[in-house]
Amino acid sequence: MSRSLTAPSTPSPHKPPVVAGGGRAERLILAAADLIAQNGLEAASARAVAAAAGTAPSAINYNFGALEQLLSQAFTRGAARTAAWIEAREIELLALPRTPASAALALEFALTAWTREARPLALLYQEGLAAMAGQEPVAGWTRLWRDLWLRLAEAFGLSPTDGRLMHFFFESEALYHLSVWSPALDQAALRETSGHFATLWLGAPSSPILGALTTAERAAGTRAVGSIAPAAARITEAAAQVIEAGGLGALTHRAVAARAGVTTGAVTHHFRTIEGLVAGAIRGQVALMSQTLDYDLGPDHRSVEQLETVATLKEALGRVAGDGAEMETASARRHLFLAALRRPDMASAGAVIRYAHGGTVRDALGRIFHIELPDLPLHAGVLSRLLAAHRLATSADTDRARLRQALVAETIERLFRRLEARVN
Repeated sequence: MSRSLTAPSTPSPHKPPVVAGGGRAERLILAAADLIAQNGLEAASARAVAAAAGTAPSAINYNFGALEQLLSQAFTRGAARTAAWIEAREIELLALPRTPASAALALEFALTAWTREARPLALLYQEGLAAMAGQEPVAGWTRLWRDLWLRLAEAFGLSPTDGRLMHFFFESEALYHLSVWSPALDQAALRETSGHFATLWLGAPSSPILGALTTAERAAGTRAVGSIAPAAARITEAAAQVIEAGGLGALTHRAVAARAGVTTGAVTHHFRTIEGLVAGAIRGQVALMSQTLDYDLGPDHRSVEQLETVATLKEALGRVAGDGAEMETASARRHLFLAALRRPDMASAGAVIRYAHGGTVRDALGRIFHIELPDLPLHAGVLSRLLAAHRLATSADTDRARLRQALVAETIERLFRRLEARVN
């Protein structure tokens, strides 16, 4: 399988943008796209792009005016190639039975094909979202996916709101299924979560619970916030703050020690390797999310553990989904996951990021609705994935605030309505 954007799996019928310089401009666009996909947006410096294209750096200004315009053209090219890719895949997806159950099949097929066959494009898209979600040309790219899921929802006899929620699920897993940590287990977890999503959120027939998500969580080493020793928890929060401030490259035992106010030896006692520190940073971000949730609950409910009613849990989830701090945390996790994707030694840390979803709400869901294993990880994990994706999935829409509020409320309400029906 080619990893180069110069050889997409489906030829694009779209003509490249008309720019000065002909072939040289084309080489620069392709070189920029390849560098972003392979090494991240930060790697696409003027000097690096020019070297990859076999030109002088001055050629960028001559052909595009500035590096930023060249990078925009690279994302524009990626969107055009994705449009052709979607056109071909949609024909295949429409061969599925025209029933709600096909939603899960379509999601699994599209996500697997997109992140495997079209991996360079998928990486380029994620870098675009991380850098400029809601801005053109990335916004147009997001609309391609939104419109695909709206069309497929209609074909499967579902509503436009169902199509929106399918887009939420896709945007979440389009990032995480780029992981190559444990391919068979990751694929099984995707099948299980997509089937569970279709059953509880779209009303499709029940799908079997494989235990794959629980197995993946256990194998990845994700742990509930409360299971981390207090001293280690302080270090993980400091690690999260170091990464948010300076990126993955800034994460060292010494930097974390300085941020936490402890000795370097104390940090290495709990996290001997940088990979362990990265995994710890993820747990630190989960802890910070939990603290945000606790703070937003008001004076009568100071912690997640104190939530005892459907109404208080629903209110808490709605507040966190609309909170700016949650958005910043989600963005930090996205950047960290993209960095981990490109480092084989960080594969297990990336798995922690992928499978940490739902940790802050799991206990409350289980207690209030009397849910036990193996249902509980699925309920909490899929809910968390949908809520985490709502900002990016609606970033290309007009009247985003109203739309997000309505879709977040519907996401929570659909799950709770079905869980309440089971309890009663």
